[in-house]
Parts: sequence; C-alpha cells; structure tokens
Amino acid sequence: MVKISDLRVGQVLKNEFEGITRDLLKQYAKASGDTNPIHTNDAIAERAGLKGVIGHGLFGYGLALKMFEDYLEQGVQGNLIELYFKMVGMVRCGDLLITEATVNRIEGNRVYFDVKQITITKVDIKDKDGKVIKKFEAGERGYISEKDIKRNLIHEKEVKEGILTFRERTANEGTAIVDFYK
Repeated sequence: MVKISDLRVGQVLKNEFEGITRDLLKQYAKASGDTNPIHTNDAIAERAGLKGVIGHGLFGYGLALKMFEDYLEQGVQGNLIELYFKMVGMVRCGDLLITEATVNRIEGNRVYFDVKQITITKVDIKDKDGKVIKKFEAGERGYISEKDIKRNLIHEKEVKEGILTFRERTANEGTAIVDFYK
C-alpha cells in the first residue's frame, strides 16, 4: 500500500518476479489467447531465429499492472489511469523480472512515473578457479551474445556457491500515471 503523502520525486516502487517457466507461459498463452508458438515451443522458437521460447510482451506489462494494483490496494488508494510500455528486450524462462516505477513528478493528486522492467538472466556459476560448477538455461542455450558483451550487459557477482555470471538488460520501459484519492 502506498499513499500520495508517502511519495516523493525520485522515489522508486519496486517489484521482483522470479518464476517464469514454460508451464507459466503456456498458461498465459491459453488465458490471453496469444498462442504464437514462439512463446510455448522451443523447436518453433529456434526455427524463428530465437534460442528458445520467449515470454509474451504483454506478460511483463501485466506484471507491471499488478504491481500498481497491489500498491493501490486494487483501487482503494487510487486508480492507475495510464500505463505505456515500449518493449525493448526479451523475457525468458528462468529470468528474474524486476519492475521499477520512479516518481517523476506530482501534480495535485496525480503522480507521474517512469517505469522500467529489467531482466536478470543467470548464465552460470564458476568456482574460484574459473571452472563452471553450475550452468543455467542461458548458458546451455547460448542466450548471451557478442552484442550483450559489447553493450556491457554481462556481470559477475559473488554468491554462496562461487561467482555468478549474469546478464542484466532492459525488457520494457515506459510511463504511468496514477490518480490518488484525497
């Protein structure tokens, strides 16, 4: 829950979703009516030039909508009156999808947000000698490209098991407007 009196320009509302699976994408395809097989069938996605299934563009949009609805207590605190998204990157199975809405300005009861969704795609975990001890789907399927490397999207961080290699990139970006009740 968030109230307008709690918000300040620059403040970030955040949600993380980790649970994108093939089964979830199949359920979403059935519920949404978007049964394009690049979202549910690896072989067809590969024939289309992808390295495996990708999430529906509106799947991420739906998670952003849910974040706002949760913060607004399903309309108790106010209403989301606009959410605009530009889809700029793919969401894949196993990704962590992070939605961040940054308060851009506040005018009366209306709050304007800049919204961004990023994906964290785990590639592998290496031991201290650089030997791969665990490989994730992104590493197995070769999701990381030279373009990702040139754009400095590949990072490493220390985790309990060793050194995690992951890609962090923008999947969706846009704006939102919320009208809060007085």
